[in-house]
Amino acid sequence: MKKLFSAIALVAMLASCGGGTKPYTINGTVSIDGIADGDTISLGYSVDGSEYIPESYAVVKDGKFQFNGEVENCKLYYLVKHATEEPLTMLFLEGGNITADIANEKFSITGTKSNDLSTELQEALSGPAGEMQEKQLQLYLDTTLTEEQRQAIITELQTTSEKLAGMAKEFINGNIETMAGLFMLIQCADIFSNEELSALLDKVPEENKDTTNNRLFYILQEIQEQRNNPQDFSDYFKSMETDSTATEESAK
Repeated sequence: MKKLFSAIALVAMLASCGGGTKPYTINGTVSIDGIADGDTISLGYSVDGSEYIPESYAVVKDGKFQFNGEVENCKLYYLVKHATEEPLTMLFLEGGNITADIANEKFSITGTKSNDLSTELQEALSGPAGEMQEKQLQLYLDTTLTEEQRQAIITELQTTSEKLAGMAKEFINGNIETMAGLFMLIQCADIFSNEELSALLDKVPEENKDTTNNRLFYILQEIQEQRNNPQDFSDYFKSMETDSTATEESAK
């Protein structure tokens, strides 16, 4: 199955996860092209961001569906059209009553602290991100722009990009002790220095380092490891040059 899940960049969720098993209910409504009454929706998780593992199923009736169960730790899950494995939306599965509203134009996941904050953050980011997209299209498609106008748009784009990065940084710094902070940091790791990334990873609580719960922490560790130990291809290219020279000499 295709990678679910660049997650439209921008969705972050604040999770308050404690010990013990907690019951959850997901009440969903769906009104998107390709989903009709009688279709099955699955609730599941992703292994290493690629393989999707369905865990439970619900049949759409009158445009609605429901999932019930228990969860010990807060986890990143997906709602997927079962027949085609088409991802519909993502959510943090945690104890409580979760409402999933899935429509063509937008979706919202609300009802628990993490998902409520996710929707709020998504809405906050969508305004500046939408304006940025419009400016980018204008820059690339409007052939009547003068060089001065183009530079003005580029400046606007840089300003908006910095604004979005600032919003993301503020959220991550304030919520790194939650699963939400981990998830958002993966999306925005490049806006932090190595030192900042190390400091953030030190704040991750033990329960969010459990691989049976999630791989987010380990993905971040891998990001940091790659930064701290960038591949040095100089010796490789030197060996290629040496082999090439030797081949040329033997051919003479």
